[in-house]
Amino acid sequence: MDIVEEFKELVQIDSASGKERAIADALAGKLRALGFTVTEDRAGDTFGGNTGNLAAFREGDRPGSILFCSHMDRVANGFHIRPQGKNGYLVSDGSTILAADDVSGLCAILDGVRRALASRSPLPRLEIAFTVGEEANLWGGRALDLSQFQSPFCYVMDSPGTLGRLINGAPGLAKLQAEVRGKAAHAGNEPEKGINAAHILCHLLDTLKDGRLDAETVSNFPLLGTGNTATNIVCDRAWVKGESRSRDRKKLEDYMAYFRRHCEESVQGTGAQVTSSAEISFAPFRLEEKEPVVALACRALKAMGIQPRIEQGGGGMDANIFNAKGLPSLGIATGYTKNHTKEENLDLESFTRSGELVEKLIEMVE
Repeated sequence: MDIVEEFKELVQIDSASGKERAIADALAGKLRALGFTVTEDRAGDTFGGNTGNLAAFREGDRPGSILFCSHMDRVANGFHIRPQGKNGYLVSDGSTILAADDVSGLCAILDGVRRALASRSPLPRLEIAFTVGEEANLWGGRALDLSQFQSPFCYVMDSPGTLGRLINGAPGLAKLQAEVRGKAAHAGNEPEKGINAAHILCHLLDTLKDGRLDAETVSNFPLLGTGNTATNIVCDRAWVKGESRSRDRKKLEDYMAYFRRHCEESVQGTGAQVTSSAEISFAPFRLEEKEPVVALACRALKAMGIQPRIEQGGGGMDANIFNAKGLPSLGIATGYTKNHTKEENLDLESFTRSGELVEKLIEMVE
């Protein structure tokens, strides 16, 4: 099947984190038609989803084994997608995301396998993991049993950029939140008897270091709320939720400690109380260029006439989880940019050749 037509087919199957049932069923059918044994775990149960990870295996007729991974879910506004071509790109109709993150990865793997099978060359053992809940918090990757795979490393087809971009590192993420407890009072009759939690939280955030902290570290606090339902009550509860990301684990841990300390200092002398939490959701990773998983990708790209570009990414992916579990995993760009937005687009030249890269990796793995 043509890779572009398959992309159009799959993005029009509605999917979301925790609601991957329809696309998982379609993919399982495609994999079985290619000679794979397909199993599904219970990863959805770990986060309230209706679908598990798909693990697919096709025995080889020569030594070697290779594992590819992409995720089946997509961010919000990914229903009723209408893909269309525009000046060498695929885009949505402007009312939704395109979901090239990560349908392009799913298609690259399927296309590469079909190419490899069509070559009629002896093939290694082929292994595929299609995960759920990646966009929600890497839930599928967390639940995936890596002991079922024989491959010494994994290629995660899930990174923005044109073909040739290899992601050998990505930041870890810490979830941060704080709640200020003040004292309610009638805002008209006796406001001086209240302790305004919203005002104190605003001061906490105004004096908090956030945004770009250094070349490797960022933080963001976009979710705010209060316990109030009326304007005539002094606010007695206000909260904030955010995150920090860093490619350096120590810097991430240092910011977590700073956040907790800053919260405590911000309420001193106000009569309010604060509770805060800072928890690492997933760790950063960094692969050396000499690692076999990186070296093979570089050789494969060069064999295609493409110069590899080894870079560190800015977002988390299943590779974060797999590397933390001891499975070296490299992110590979498949041609999309502006993912998670209505302006998302997919470069057709990069995308169509991403299947060729999967084929070349299969061919060259030992």
